[in-house]
Amino acid sequence: MSETPRRVAVTGVYLASGLGVGTEEVWQAVCAGSSAVGRCSDLADVFAARLPDAPAAALLVERAGLGALRHAALDPDSLDPYEIGIALGTNSGSEELWTHYRRAAEDGSAPARHPAHTCADRLGAALGGRGPKAVFATGCIASANAIGYAYDAVATGRATVMLVGGYEALNITTVATFASWKSIDSAPSAPYARSSGLNLGEAVAFLVLESERSARARGVPILSYVRGYGLTSDAYHITAPPPDGSGLRTAMFGALGRAGLAPDEVGYVNGHGTGTRANDTAELNAMRAVFTGPNPPPMSSSKPQVGHTLGACGALEAVLTTLALRDGLLPPTANAEGTPPWDVVPGTARRAGIEVALSNSIAFGGACCSLVLGRSGGEPQDRPRRSLSFTGAGVVSGLATGRRPFLAALRRERPGGAPDGFRSARDLHDSFKDFIDPKYRPRLDGLGAMTVAAARMAWDDAGLRDGTRVGIVLATAAGPIGTVEQMNETVEREGPEYISAVHAPNIVSSVTAGYATLELGLGGPLAAVSTGDASGLIALGHAADLIRQGQADAVIVVAADDVTDTLAGAYGRYGLHGPGACRPYSRTAAPGSVSAGAAAVVLEASEHARARGATELGTLLGHSVSSGPGRTEDAPLCAESWSRAMRRALDESAPDRAGARVTEAVDVYGAARGVPVVDDAELTALTSCLKSAGTRLTAVAGATGHCQSAGALLSLIAALDGCGGGLLPHLAEPSDPLPGAHAYLSAGPAGGRRRALVTAASWGGTYAAAVVGPAGEGP
Repeated sequence: MSETPRRVAVTGVYLASGLGVGTEEVWQAVCAGSSAVGRCSDLADVFAARLPDAPAAALLVERAGLGALRHAALDPDSLDPYEIGIALGTNSGSEELWTHYRRAAEDGSAPARHPAHTCADRLGAALGGRGPKAVFATGCIASANAIGYAYDAVATGRATVMLVGGYEALNITTVATFASWKSIDSAPSAPYARSSGLNLGEAVAFLVLESERSARARGVPILSYVRGYGLTSDAYHITAPPPDGSGLRTAMFGALGRAGLAPDEVGYVNGHGTGTRANDTAELNAMRAVFTGPNPPPMSSSKPQVGHTLGACGALEAVLTTLALRDGLLPPTANAEGTPPWDVVPGTARRAGIEVALSNSIAFGGACCSLVLGRSGGEPQDRPRRSLSFTGAGVVSGLATGRRPFLAALRRERPGGAPDGFRSARDLHDSFKDFIDPKYRPRLDGLGAMTVAAARMAWDDAGLRDGTRVGIVLATAAGPIGTVEQMNETVEREGPEYISAVHAPNIVSSVTAGYATLELGLGGPLAAVSTGDASGLIALGHAADLIRQGQADAVIVVAADDVTDTLAGAYGRYGLHGPGACRPYSRTAAPGSVSAGAAAVVLEASEHARARGATELGTLLGHSVSSGPGRTEDAPLCAESWSRAMRRALDESAPDRAGARVTEAVDVYGAARGVPVVDDAELTALTSCLKSAGTRLTAVAGATGHCQSAGALLSLIAALDGCGGGLLPHLAEPSDPLPGAHAYLSAGPAGGRRRALVTAASWGGTYAAAVVGPAGEGP
């Protein structure tokens, strides 16, 4: 069986950078070869001149996203809200979280009574969309990665419209990090020419991705089409690509292949072009390897004009590429000196009729992404309906380390046995250090160490040997918050010049995943998701798309989060961390401890797993993501939207029995953690989906404590064991259960193999659900 994806059109765009606020203003300045380098120190200042009292990131993102919708002439109220989603790429999240948490921990002055996980939340609330929502933190490909995710959502029908963008605002630790490597050029950068350093910049950029059918029905102009993308890792070095550009070469070939195009059909390439010798050399060699014909396409970089905007550059450059297709005008590379080794459109823009273009991005950790955009939608390539199996798992937790010890401990655990007081990665280090190559240990922070260890366990458990077509998707709620905290303390205590050049790369989540690719030799896709506690299940869905597209045979999905004193202190003020055991589904708040942890699963194409004789732990049958804020701060989650995620995952798991969904008996592994507003919203969502007397409910946080993004994958690992005939982890009914809990918690034992529903939610309103079944089930 195969499915033909829908054509995905770009119907609106928005740009703001140091060159100006507004798409056409920025576009004209770029084409003229103008430069913002040295002219704008803070993007917020640019917006403040037009938007009085602009607060910070969330407002910038909101205004830019709504600006793109206006350009698309799209009224969100004209669509079903569940057909409109958001994807965002940024690397600012962990820094902003740490700042928020420090204010809360020190004096309670943080404006919200709960964590604000993403700057996409405010945009989502303003938009009113309730479709998929995801935030990517994959280094300098973050927003290109977000575009790939949004493309999949529209192409597969999970959304009709995806508002996708990138945002980056500089801070002292980011600037100090690049300065520690002596990679900042004091002069305007000159990619593909002088290559003596980069210039940092700030930007916000958005695109409206919409199904072609919807755009045609609305009668709006189509600016371009997204025709596919390629995502890879090169497993070469944490901060430098391989000189031959092999990772980017693979990404370009993969993107073109999935779009059904040959290299000689490409008329223009928007290059990464940072102006550093390592990047420029690798990119030029990748271009030479892909475009071997007599007329290779011109390539240009906008970074001398707008600066290197880090997590925003993928979206910004996709907008510029879209405008190049729209206007038949190639943006130039400013400061191109002498005789460049490629046609880089030196100096000023050039007229050219192009039909197909690529936009390339490269990130620390070895991640590469190539987007294919065109003036027409082409013929979408059929996607095989591949069955997906789980073949391995790894666990780092305060309860136990390793899949089998974790499951054994979970079956023995009783409420009251969870650790009292939070545990950081440092506290757990002795339990997992032997799973990390000694040469990497001194360079890893707590998040990285847990990620590498859990990935190694899952790899070994799956019996994998060749990583050439194995990828990794990292999920994390707080990101490298330990490194952020340490760097800020260094800056405040000693000064920015004392930041360690060795440990500074850990500030980027793609680096965390990158160490796992080096440890295991992974050459498949690399991505990093940072959307709060739902990140693990969002990452699982992204991995499934990557395998079904043929970008990988298997993907290691790792969810990991560390805990610092600052985070624990803030969680205590929010009522999300406290003494004693976590008691899920209790009327009385009993959140227990927030704890460091990591969980990893290997998701693999079933035919690939069977061909190599792997043991299958279970099958992924359904998956869904929805969004939507609650009514008030006291009720921050939306039960209706959470229910929608559960329903869609259940329907996808058994499309021929969707009408009988509410009477099917399944085991539910919930996100409850002794916080009544979370637990009650989940129960309300659950009761609207599953009413069978045979439905059983548990929540592993009662044994593990709250492990943030890792919690959902810990639940998934338990669910795979349970639906294969294992025991449902014990969860004693609380003495004062929430209304509706008794019917699910008192369900008796069930014999045989069953399906399981795993669910998670993030503050700010993001919900995810996955349905898994015994090995051998699936399409």
